[in-house]
Amino acid sequence: MRFRSTSTISSAIFGCVAALVMGCQGVGGAAPGKGNSGGDGDGDTSGGASTSAPGAGGTAGTLGSGGVPDGSEPTGGTSGGMSTGPGSLPIPALENDPPTSGATITYLNIGAPGWYPSRRDPASGECDAVNNGACCMTQYEYSSDLLAPWDEDLIMQLRGPMLVERLAVYQPVSQAGNGSNWNRVAVWDRGGAVGKSGLVFGADGVEGNGFDGAVGSTCVIDVMNEQTVPCGSGSVPYCEGSDKHDGFSGSKLFIVLAKTPHMSDPEAQAITHCAGASDNWYDAPWIGLTHGELVRSGKFGGCHCYAKNPDEWWLGDGCGQFNVFEVINDNNEYTNLEVFSTNIFGPEYIGGGPCASCSFASLPDSVELVSKGDNTAASTGETTEPGRGPAYAIRRPTEGYRYFVVLLDVPSRTIQTGIVHPQAIPASVAGLLPGLPEWVGEGVIHELRDVRLPLE
Repeated sequence: MRFRSTSTISSAIFGCVAALVMGCQGVGGAAPGKGNSGGDGDGDTSGGASTSAPGAGGTAGTLGSGGVPDGSEPTGGTSGGMSTGPGSLPIPALENDPPTSGATITYLNIGAPGWYPSRRDPASGECDAVNNGACCMTQYEYSSDLLAPWDEDLIMQLRGPMLVERLAVYQPVSQAGNGSNWNRVAVWDRGGAVGKSGLVFGADGVEGNGFDGAVGSTCVIDVMNEQTVPCGSGSVPYCEGSDKHDGFSGSKLFIVLAKTPHMSDPEAQAITHCAGASDNWYDAPWIGLTHGELVRSGKFGGCHCYAKNPDEWWLGDGCGQFNVFEVINDNNEYTNLEVFSTNIFGPEYIGGGPCASCSFASLPDSVELVSKGDNTAASTGETTEPGRGPAYAIRRPTEGYRYFVVLLDVPSRTIQTGIVHPQAIPASVAGLLPGLPEWVGEGVIHELRDVRLPLE
């Protein structure tokens, strides 16, 4: 679970520390009773197989290839490899809103050498970063600039209200002399079109009950690798208790087919929620990526890698947490329940904070990317990099489903984020969406990395 909301960045930077430390849950205050995740949460409550009939949602549509901005495109190797493997999933029959233009925010030139405090068993004596008895941390250094530290193991986290229909994770597998294919290493489908494999769910309301796709307001679900890492005495990084689940390391692609209805929507009201309207995460869905060590060490504990100095946790300059799609509530002047903000906390902070004034009210329903400056529609996807936060915000999809896409491509130092309407899939990525086959060639991944939505 995230430690702080996007809205607190300005206060944190300019030193309004006392109010943050003494204040509300929305800036990272520990809610009692929300403990470690990393538990198995392995039950599965999926029902019968989905049908490939289009139903109310219709068949998936595609957009023309369009153009992409020039001058700043990543170069992660040759293209090619446009083939796709077997095992495409049937198109789920979803009630959906009219097609939209989609939206992407692309992060370029990500990664730099640095360090963060990493937990160690106090008995090891490796406590050069923090040593206060129960909390022992060493200064873990890394020298790569290739997406570091986002090339390390990451766990996806989902906060509601959210209805998840399908989820998949892809990672590259080298083919001798023939580049790389990206394999579907983990998958889950609410309707049972494919069996759950490669991942487990944990945290609020999941352990022992299975995941049925519904994430309640203020609840957080961890999406973890089914593989475990050792915990207990001598474990590195150190984590207490029994073995816990790993994240996904190296290059990776997360795809979530979901919708994020408002709490006033009957679909949302039918979900079991974790807190009421006074909570600062109420009606504020979130898709985030959190460093696996941070999740396994106990997200609300007092000894964690989130900041170089755990006593100054509000700086968020440690191992990393990426608020990929975050609706900001916080019950203050930053509240905007209609748009997703985005920012990266870690050794390099990238973000622009929330946009309380952002509005789609004067724009067509098909527009999903709006300027933070004057509320005009974007002509193409946004690109950003260290030192310059995104100047655009993404519309929260409350009426229909979207493919939420998060690609972390290590060789090109690129992170691609975006939302795609199931009936408006760009032709360049039709090899991946909506079928989510068992594997795709690296050229398909490069097309996804380089697409800019809306198309020009």
